[in-house]
Amino acid sequence: MTTKLVLSFGLLISGTGSAYPLENARTWQPFVQSRASLDFDEIGYVHSTMDLRTPLEHLQNIRTILNPPVAELASLFDVSRQAVYKWLAEDSSPESDKVARITELSNIADAFKEAGIHRAGTLLNMKLFDGRSLFDLLKANRPYQEQVKELIAEAKIMEAAYEQSGLSQSNAKPTNDWLSTVSIPSYPEKH
Repeated sequence: MTTKLVLSFGLLISGTGSAYPLENARTWQPFVQSRASLDFDEIGYVHSTMDLRTPLEHLQNIRTILNPPVAELASLFDVSRQAVYKWLAEDSSPESDKVARITELSNIADAFKEAGIHRAGTLLNMKLFDGRSLFDLLKANRPYQEQVKELIAEAKIMEAAYEQSGLSQSNAKPTNDWLSTVSIPSYPEKH
């Protein structure tokens, strides 16, 4: 569950149940940053988008929307597959730097879901950005926000073209005739 909160009064009550004085916000911001993204405007007010999901809920969100293989998640989070499985089984918890990356990927999944992109997971590995995929950008700790917007726009165009083509209304059963091993007969090799 994501909630938006704009503060213009003296205290911030975070998801931990603690109260923090607004005048000391610069001091305590790093401690609550992993649970809520905070921005300060020029007047000194705090604008916050609080995401109260646990790391497990973020991982489940990623798996539901993007459906990446566990090996890819392990690679992205720089851990073993067993570590990811332990997180999913709640046998262990990710470190704070891993939680930040998990939250980042979960927020990307949320963006795809909000945009109505149905096969968002296929977009993660498309090499569209100077030969790099969104997954590559995340792994290299590169900025990715604009690329997410581009992928969403491209996915919408592709979905609209699919709908206009009439293929979505077809009753034909899918085949594998398009595979070269099926459509091009092999020639016997001469020795």
